[in-house]
Amino acid sequence: MRKRLEKLEKLLASSGGEVYLYRVPGRVNLIGEHIDYNHCPVLPLAIDREILALVRLREDNRITAVDTKEGFPRVEFAISSQIEPFEGGHWGNYIKAGVQGVIDEWPKIGCRGFDLAIDSNIPFSAGLSSSSALVVLAALVFLGANGVKVTSKEERLVLAEACARGERYTGTQGGGMDQAAILLGEEDHALLINFNPLRSESLPLPKDYTLVVANSLVEAPKTRSAMDAYNRRSIESRLATELLSHALKMEYGRGAIEFIGEVQDPPANLFEVVKNSPYSVSEIAKQLQLAEDEVVKRWIVRKDGSPLPVPPEGFLLAMRLQHILEEWERVKRSAQALRKGAIEELGELINASHASCRDLFEISCPELDTLVEINRRAGAIGSRLTGAGFGGCTLSLVPTSLVPSFLKEVGEHYYRSIMGRSSWEEALFPVRGVRGASVLEI
Repeated sequence: MRKRLEKLEKLLASSGGEVYLYRVPGRVNLIGEHIDYNHCPVLPLAIDREILALVRLREDNRITAVDTKEGFPRVEFAISSQIEPFEGGHWGNYIKAGVQGVIDEWPKIGCRGFDLAIDSNIPFSAGLSSSSALVVLAALVFLGANGVKVTSKEERLVLAEACARGERYTGTQGGGMDQAAILLGEEDHALLINFNPLRSESLPLPKDYTLVVANSLVEAPKTRSAMDAYNRRSIESRLATELLSHALKMEYGRGAIEFIGEVQDPPANLFEVVKNSPYSVSEIAKQLQLAEDEVVKRWIVRKDGSPLPVPPEGFLLAMRLQHILEEWERVKRSAQALRKGAIEELGELINASHASCRDLFEISCPELDTLVEINRRAGAIGSRLTGAGFGGCTLSLVPTSLVPSFLKEVGEHYYRSIMGRSSWEEALFPVRGVRGASVLEI
């Protein structure tokens, strides 16, 4: 901690107002992948990899940010009611997103700025929410700079929702899991996060098992093509929701739904209205009784309003819906397994989640699949990709007594033999549940 703080002190502007030290953890998702934006429950935890940030308050309306790592250009912008984003992929957009999220939720907030020096040990583009941690950091610092305290669980839930909406400023169409876990994390616990409304329940992690993260070293960059791949799943989920909502109204005389997670006690055969074969835009339009251009305008668009390219194979709505519904059930069963200490069952559910992410949601990659198999052979009772996919990390549930041999075997068989690495301490590491974002004493 002391060495990291010294690096931050060298970077921070030398004059100004009060100085504070913030700690914002990353998060790992135990189970419940790509279903938070469908308002289905998820089971993440805040982890002991975090952003440390030294903050100096300013007297004007400007915000600056610097990072201890190379490759992150200095950020500077003025606070306004609608902050103009940097070019796509710029890391500063996550700072702007946090500030914008606060402004949208608290429109009467002041506009006092701050200087920010950041040091993070959360792996970048690895599915451990380094980006969301940056959004939450900026939001917390901006609130604090302008005299707004966020301390209670209820206040943090409100902020988590504001940060989730704010993060869409960057172009991703995600849910609220990451921000809630980062703000509400508890020591040695996972969080069962539900939506409608956003709420959480703490569940103790198993005492005789350790969670181990392994970075595949395949980055999931926030490029246009990567965002399109991610957002395609969100759009396909949205389209499946619209087909279900239309059927509920027209065929079953029920109220409309906005999210799949709102479906309770579904009528018999409801999910069969989403046909198994791929959908074209014209088929979706016909089933919804809308014009094709109306379907595109409402749902098949990026954040900037431009149309998302239609996949050559069509929209795979039935596959995506099957994953969502089955993953929802796996989360419920996993929560129950934690409550009753049925850890072998939890491991089986984690393994089934990876298979579904690979085969139905199609967010895995060969390196992740190989790493999962190596993890299991090394002693993990459950192993799966975690995060958005398309690269990033795996999470494994390992008997604590096997952790030393697990780390050695995975290191040798994946990092040395396959990836050609001579060391892997920064890519392969145990994690534990920690409390959510906080201000530390300097």
